[in-house]
Amino acid sequence: MNYLRHISIACVAAVLGASLAGCNPYEFKMGGPHIVSCEILTSLGGVDHDETMATLRDTAAIDLNYYGATQYYLTMAARLDHGEGFRVMLRPVVEHRDVKDSGLVVTATRSGVWIDSAGHRVLSRPDILIPTGQVVHVALLSDDHYTQIVFECDTVYRGWTRLKESDDVVVQALEGSQVDVIRPDWAGLPDREPPKPAVKNDERKSGAPFSAP
Repeated sequence: MNYLRHISIACVAAVLGASLAGCNPYEFKMGGPHIVSCEILTSLGGVDHDETMATLRDTAAIDLNYYGATQYYLTMAARLDHGEGFRVMLRPVVEHRDVKDSGLVVTATRSGVWIDSAGHRVLSRPDILIPTGQVVHVALLSDDHYTQIVFECDTVYRGWTRLKESDDVVVQALEGSQVDVIRPDWAGLPDREPPKPAVKNDERKSGAPFSAP
């Protein structure tokens, strides 16, 4: 009887240990109706989250993805609680919570929005400001090598790049800032084709297509 009792206790302990091992404190799900898989890339103390919102503080970052989908129409709301702003990294390579390559880096601040790629500034929009305490709707479209970035009704960028496709989008609060990421939804592409590119030398100035490395 004692032998069977010890076996039962061992089985319960093994099952409990396995279930606890499957609970990664860095991973959570959020948003909808297409639920987005999220991973905290920085320390746990920098991020608070529930099923609808994640709050990032002082360089804290989260990774968003949806079952490895490299083509998507990702919508979310962002609210700058205090500080200067946040950044959104499109097409990053994320390994073990470390961002190896950031692809396109969209920096959104109270002083304007700009895009960097491979360490170079490719676009600046000082006319698009991120107000403190107000919800800003963000839409990110990735269709093969076509990308479109929209803040509210302002198209920050749309065009083709040579960047490698990725199934990750990273959101990070800037130093000293706090931002809320609200109800992300990783949907399929809209039923329409993007316009064909007409790349010219002077088209890199105001959201026109560019050839990123």
